[in-house]
Amino acid sequence: MRRGHPTGQALVVFCLTMLLVTVMVCLTLSFSMRIREKMEAQTVADLAAYSSAVATARTFNTIAILRRAQTAHMVALIGVESLISWTTLMRANLGATRMAAYGCPAAEDALEKLHEKHPEVREDWHRMDELAGVQALNVQRLAGHLGGLQHQMFDRLKKASAGGPDSFAQQLSEMASKGRRFPNELSGDGVTQSAEPEGEEERDTSGDHVSIKELSHATSSGSSHAIAIAMATRGYEFVTRRQNIPEYKGNKGLLGSLREVGAVLTVVEAGGSAYWGNELGHGGPANSGAFTWAEDHALVEVSFPGCPVFRLQATAGVKSTDDNDATDDHWWTPNSPYLGKEDEGLEKQHRHTLQPCSPPKYCPNTFVGGITYNTSDRSDANRWAQPKLFGHVLRDYKVRGLRSDPWNLMFNFRFTPESQSKFDNHGWSTGDGTDISVQSALGTGLAYYHRRGHWQEPPNLWNPFWRATLAAADSDSGGDLRLGGTDVPATVGEPGAEAYRQLISAGYKGVH
Repeated sequence: MRRGHPTGQALVVFCLTMLLVTVMVCLTLSFSMRIREKMEAQTVADLAAYSSAVATARTFNTIAILRRAQTAHMVALIGVESLISWTTLMRANLGATRMAAYGCPAAEDALEKLHEKHPEVREDWHRMDELAGVQALNVQRLAGHLGGLQHQMFDRLKKASAGGPDSFAQQLSEMASKGRRFPNELSGDGVTQSAEPEGEEERDTSGDHVSIKELSHATSSGSSHAIAIAMATRGYEFVTRRQNIPEYKGNKGLLGSLREVGAVLTVVEAGGSAYWGNELGHGGPANSGAFTWAEDHALVEVSFPGCPVFRLQATAGVKSTDDNDATDDHWWTPNSPYLGKEDEGLEKQHRHTLQPCSPPKYCPNTFVGGITYNTSDRSDANRWAQPKLFGHVLRDYKVRGLRSDPWNLMFNFRFTPESQSKFDNHGWSTGDGTDISVQSALGTGLAYYHRRGHWQEPPNLWNPFWRATLAAADSDSGGDLRLGGTDVPATVGEPGAEAYRQLISAGYKGVH
């Protein structure tokens, strides 16, 4: 038998088989590396989200403590106003005594003593009244400083929770990239950048970040700060309920001098209140911080030997406002030519003036700012306004370049002279040209309020019981795409947002 010439078919099949094996090996290596890198990016994203939630819980706890201290200072401020008003009633009592003495011939000695004491009384009065005004201003300044600290901490929290160089996602991405071949490919970016028309300045989109909106929503539309602190003062009887004070008869100082000549001054039915509000009125509204008021009133009885008892209603009060407002007042009745009826000149204008008010649209105002919690959102679907924080981490494969990994092959091949195909294992784009060169990982943290043993207590910024945990991205209505939520698409941006929509529409449960 004649042996035929070898034609090489086996070699061709072997080469094609080896090409297929090589492609499969490269694909396996590429997929496994993508999975590993995805897990790494997801770990960083989860850590960033949890760090944001922990930072939020700690910030809210600190704000709660600062608010309590701030409230104590505001109570002290209203207490100083109470003392100013109450001691001013003593000046009104002296006016009542003078009026009684003028109508009683037997009171000439007492009236002469009042004249002699007048310069001393006036000097002491002005000195102590000025010190009281300074004390009220200093207490308010301290309360304002505590309010400023709350806002500073909250601003730092927003910077750390949003995208940008100061965010947890960026800082953790940099830490995870140290010592790597491509240290710049991993970054934290939770801000959706919008293209600006040519010639216009780039818009700051940090306020568009979902985490910022969550934090802003959690601390907006809450109960009035004025109401919260005003109600906190209600437990201090001398501040807001100086009612039914037992009658008293002075036997020291100037009143003691009156007793030496037989005069008796008795204060009955005394009462008073201090509060914030727009108008003077006993008890006062608790829904405004325009002015700080304090008022006192009493029935004064004065008797001299041989004369009938003289009865007169005495009143006193002080109105303190901000430095931008010149309607401060300090008055007492009854009055006399010697004692007057109110502070005069610069004393009237500045002695009981508090801090300047800003911005002007909130003036006049004597309240200081602070952070309040959104108690108006009581929806279970939105988790009672408890903030949900995202950590978004991106890996840009284009930073590596085309020849970074040997298994990411790219070549052209032809099966026929007319057809040409391309094999690209880099994974930068899909068959239709969609850019998928950026890997995206999303983590979600939740700052929640829980006080052990008080399951029904709603979230608030009065008690430091805030905690942190990881949560599902769609744990509230804003994150559930099926309910119209836009949190996840707004965070990841396109094309990831469209891929997320398609997955959810197909029944994907990965974010639950």
